[in-house]
Amino acid sequence: LLLDVTLVIDDHQFHAHKALLATQSDYFRIMFTADMRERDQDKIHLKGLTATGFSHVLQFMYYGTIELSMNTVHEILQAAMYVQLIEVVKFCCSFLLAKICLENCAEIMRLLDDFGVNIEGVREKLESFLLDNFVPLMSRPDFLSYLSFEKLMSYLDNDHLSRFPEIELYEAVQSWLRHDRRRWRHTDTIIQNIRFCLMTPSSVFEKVNPHLMSLLVYSRQLRYEVEQALNYFQNIHHQPLLDMKSSRIRSAKPQTTVFRGMIGHSMVNSKILLLKKPRVWWELEGPQVPLRPDCLAIINNFVFLLGGEELGPDGEFHASSKVFRYDPRHNSWLRMADMSVPRSEFAVGVIGKFIYAVAGRTRDETFYSTERYDIINDKWEFVDPYPVNKYGHEGTVLNNKLYITGGITSSSTSNKEGTIEQRTRRTQVVTNCWENKSKMNYARCFHKMISYNGKLYVFGGVCVILRASFESQGCPSTEVYNPETDQWTILASMPIGRSGHGVTVLDKQIMVLGGLCYNGHYSDSILTFDPDENKWKE
Repeated sequence: LLLDVTLVIDDHQFHAHKALLATQSDYFRIMFTADMRERDQDKIHLKGLTATGFSHVLQFMYYGTIELSMNTVHEILQAAMYVQLIEVVKFCCSFLLAKICLENCAEIMRLLDDFGVNIEGVREKLESFLLDNFVPLMSRPDFLSYLSFEKLMSYLDNDHLSRFPEIELYEAVQSWLRHDRRRWRHTDTIIQNIRFCLMTPSSVFEKVNPHLMSLLVYSRQLRYEVEQALNYFQNIHHQPLLDMKSSRIRSAKPQTTVFRGMIGHSMVNSKILLLKKPRVWWELEGPQVPLRPDCLAIINNFVFLLGGEELGPDGEFHASSKVFRYDPRHNSWLRMADMSVPRSEFAVGVIGKFIYAVAGRTRDETFYSTERYDIINDKWEFVDPYPVNKYGHEGTVLNNKLYITGGITSSSTSNKEGTIEQRTRRTQVVTNCWENKSKMNYARCFHKMISYNGKLYVFGGVCVILRASFESQGCPSTEVYNPETDQWTILASMPIGRSGHGVTVLDKQIMVLGGLCYNGHYSDSILTFDPDENKWKE
């Protein structure tokens, strides 16, 4: 009734109302309201779309419903893009995302490319599917044909590919190159995006080396990358100091990791826990070390666990001199040179190629000796000692200087009460001598300290130890130190005081993990501190 326009596609005619078309479609609104010749025509020919696709789009404009299938979605999407009916375009995209699989991924990607679909979130979801299934897709001829050099480069540079072993990414690249010999001219450029140092030595020898001669005409870069990787594998102790793309971990985002060595008073092997999402921990399978470490140092994503306590033959805890290095690239442990003396409840810091171990104690004595570990030579050597015997202190490096705060000073841990300190001292690697800085507002021991945004933050700890009962009184306060003014400032206190906890920075927030709370219970909770807002949340 009152139909005033006929739309012609090939041999098919569609009768419609101009007013309705103009309200539903930007394409028709401009056609019927602007100064265009079609405005006054009662028969309009449309080219570049099919009658089948347009019939579904017209049905949606009149009735608000549309029926999609894999057989018709191509034509419907084409028609919706033609008449600029964005709502139908979104329906088509949602349908395709719900149906995407290995068999049709290339077809869907090509379809969206052909029509220039740019709906918010669609490309991101497609990319996510592709990256999650990259290696299986690279075994399909249709996907290899679709994938351009530029897109391959962007995918190889994406750390979301971390779920696949690097050797599988290399083999996927080989499949892409062999699919079309004209692609071999890109070999040098592509090979630079493969991280050969993340492979195992056996993979490089057995699966990469055989390709060297056949690809040498097209890629001298492959030989260079292989030689670099073999040199990396051979020079084990240099690895933490080599910051190169080929050895950089593929990780889409930073991971919070806990190296667990004790639950309550029970000794366990040093297991590794990854925080996958809030309150959900995942235990990493693999080798473990029989150590309850007191200190760890991180260098280029290599983790050094130092000292602490281990079970002796007598079934008792004893201070340990052992040092282990963990490589998350291969989920492997390596025993390094032992410290010169066993240490527990000491402090560490990394400056340049050295790890410093400061003071600490055994069951029978407290000491002030300081030694440093030469990472390249796998060797410990004593340096100028700390000014006093101390344990339970904390150390952090800021601006290439090692700061030591708090702790207990004592000549013996067994028969004399120690003094809990407020003191702050720092040393430089050049002078290797200690200088006094401003004291903290609260004396504390067994606290945690971290450097962030040019300042030092101190959390929790113990402020009083009653020797008769071995009970402790907690210090829930938080303090921040500004090295430019040499001044400590009190911040918001933790909701629940604790000691022996962990601390790290993630997404501009400081996280405090676990520890012994002052109700006598060990905690599995995570507290988050916002330095900008000076606020805590759990």
